[in-house]
Order: sequence, then C-alpha cells, then structure tokens
Amino acid sequence: MRDPDGSIQFIDDKVIRRINAGVAAKQFLTSKAASALVNRGQLVPYVFTAPDTLESPRLPFISYPFEWCDAHLHLAGQLTLDISRHILSDGYELKDASAWNVIFQGNRPVFCDHLSFQPITTSQWWAFGQFVRQFLLPLVVSKKRGLKPHQSYSTFRDGIQLDTARELLGLSRYLTRYWPLMLGSKRAPQTAVVAPLREGKSLHGSLYGFSQFLLNGGKPNRTDSHWADYTNMRYHYTDVASTEKRIKVAEWLENTKPKWVVDLGCNTGEFTKLAAETGADVIAIDLDHDSIQKLVLSSNKTTNIHPLVSNLGDMVGGRGWCGDEFPSLMTRLHHHADMVMMLALTHHLAISEGVYLQKIAQMAARITREFAIVEMLDETDPMVQRLCGQRQRNPSDFSVAAQLEAFGQYFSTVASYAIPNTLRTLCLLKKI
Repeated sequence: MRDPDGSIQFIDDKVIRRINAGVAAKQFLTSKAASALVNRGQLVPYVFTAPDTLESPRLPFISYPFEWCDAHLHLAGQLTLDISRHILSDGYELKDASAWNVIFQGNRPVFCDHLSFQPITTSQWWAFGQFVRQFLLPLVVSKKRGLKPHQSYSTFRDGIQLDTARELLGLSRYLTRYWPLMLGSKRAPQTAVVAPLREGKSLHGSLYGFSQFLLNGGKPNRTDSHWADYTNMRYHYTDVASTEKRIKVAEWLENTKPKWVVDLGCNTGEFTKLAAETGADVIAIDLDHDSIQKLVLSSNKTTNIHPLVSNLGDMVGGRGWCGDEFPSLMTRLHHHADMVMMLALTHHLAISEGVYLQKIAQMAARITREFAIVEMLDETDPMVQRLCGQRQRNPSDFSVAAQLEAFGQYFSTVASYAIPNTLRTLCLLKKI
C-alpha cells in the first residue's frame, strides 16, 4: 500500500494491483525474465487482466518478519539476491530490498512486490542500504547479541539502523566480516548519493557478490536450546508413552481429515510433521526461536508447513498503518483451521502465563472451525506440581475436570485416551 507506482486491493482469494501510468515495472513484467522467475517459484504468479491491472492469487496464510527466525530471514535475503542476479543481465534491479516484500508459501520464500522492478540508471544498487538494514544487520545482531529477527522486527519495522547495530555490537563489530559496514562517522548520513550510470559501468554485480559474502556470515545453525532439544530430554514420557501418543494423534487426524491444522506450542514440529503427512497444511507456532529454527531447517522448502515464532501469552498485535496493514496473528488464525492441536500446552498457559482456562478454551474455539486435540495433565502430574510450586498456585485448580469444564463451554468430547505410564489424557473435541 506504500508503493507510489500503484495500489493494491485484496478481494476474496485474489490480489489486485493497479499500476500507475509510465511505471517501469510494467515492461519488465511482460518479459521472459519475469516469466522465468514465476516458473522457478521465486515470484508470485500474475496475469494482466487489463493494460494497467495485475491479478495474483492470494496465499491462504502468510507470516511476517516479526514472526520469523534467523532461518526465515536468511532464506528471504537469499531470495532477494537470487532475483537481483537473475534480472541484472536484462538491465533491471530491485528498487526495494525489503523483508516485507517476501512471503512464505509454507517454508518456501516467494517475492510478492511486482512493482519493485526498475531499469538500472545508477552505478550502484539503489536498494543496497535497505538490504543492509533489513537482512544483514538483523542477522549479525542476532548471531552476536541474541536479538532475534522476531524481536528486532517487533521494534524496528524498517530493520536495524547502522548506528543501532554499532551500539549493540560494540567493538566486536570490527572482528566480523561485517566490519566494512561499520566504518565512517556515527553521524554520517546512512543514505549515500548514488552516481548516475555512465557508459554501462555498473557496480551491481560486485555489490551482489559482497552482499552474498555478508549474508553467508549470517547463515543460521541448528542450535539446541532447552526446548529445541525437548524431544530428546522429556523424561516424563517413556518410549512406549511417546509412541502411543503419536499413534493416537495420527489416528484422530486420519479420522477427521483436516485441511488446515494449527499446532500451538509445536516445539520442533514432531506433531506438525505428523499432521502434514496426512495432507494438511499446518501452521506451527512456538515461542522458542531455536525450536522453530530447527523445524524450518529440517523442512527444507516444504510448502504445507508454516512455522512462526510467537508468544501465545503475549501476541503481537496488528502492525503498520492503522494497525491493520499487517494483521495480527489472531486475526489471521480466526476460524482458519479445521483442527487445532494443543499438546502439553494448556498447563503452561494456565499456570506459567496466568491465563484462565476458560480463556484458553475460547482461544481454541476462535481458531478452529471444527475439531481440537488437547492434552490435559492431571493435577498430580510432576510438571503441574512443579509449576504450581514455583508460583504458589493450587494444583487442584488445574485438574482434568476443571479443564474439561472450561473446554466444555465450546466443545463436546468425541473421544479421550489416557496415555500409558503418564498422568496425561488426550481429548478429541468437537465444537458445539
């Protein structure tokens, strides 16, 4: 909506772009290079429905940079560079190198700003500064200082400014491959004057190569935080209990055949992948960055798993103009799923976050159109006892009976299953 070259409108499952007269991107969009980007899955498909009108399919669910892990941001940055290299030989560049112009079809990044293509008229890449702010600096700050993309983008919509990066990194900024970006006065303007193109002497290729070198320095690793290694450390489950839990959840997923599943508190995606194997699209949400990163890296370019980082106890609201340019997560999730899964989650929200059981059940009912699978812990479960002890809560307030009563306001119980060798019960619920 902020592009002066055109306007955008969402109508049902379509995205309509109206292009202003004389916009350079129109010529590119009729070229073979543009068709190649679409065929390679790097650019959202489009058709001209009128001389100055584009129509594209609207993806049913997308995430935003304030919900991304390092791996998301790195994939988005790599796509931006790959497209830039592809269009260079045709004399075009991207006028925008923004993370907000990349959306994910599952785990695969796709460029969505059709009007960002312009002829090269200057010696340097016009959008280089933006690429630095929105990809390179957030990745190095994440790696060196632990401020993850979902956190930095919650504060800085336009990425991390150079002065902010200098302050966050301190003198260690000169010990990384990013040191050339850190030179110069702190008060120097961050937008340099770009010389006009003369005799076809462009620095774009060199800048793309330099950007790739820096981007490689922010390549994410598979880190093992406490929660990212949870499946190897969950001593409260025996092998038999874990296997039986998987079998029962798989059986219920097969019986209900949901097209869309929301896996709340997905951890590294054990049950996300189980749901995806049944053919469902799965939105996988967890507050632990490293768990989501592990899921992203293990899913390659899967198109039916949609991982994102979000704290369910403190969700980010709508962002951008009037708060609805980038709708909140709950707005996007509203009645989006046929099935919501809440496995070993309710006690964390109720006890650790202090959210009433009735509110948790209400959230599940807002997300799913039909079914829910909820794992309920008995009040004598060691985890419930430990969490209540830490917060001076009464375990009896979180009994299975109390949970069933809360969910019973919105759901009926279709089936229940006591997980062997545990104090935990799986419940298959249906909205009433």
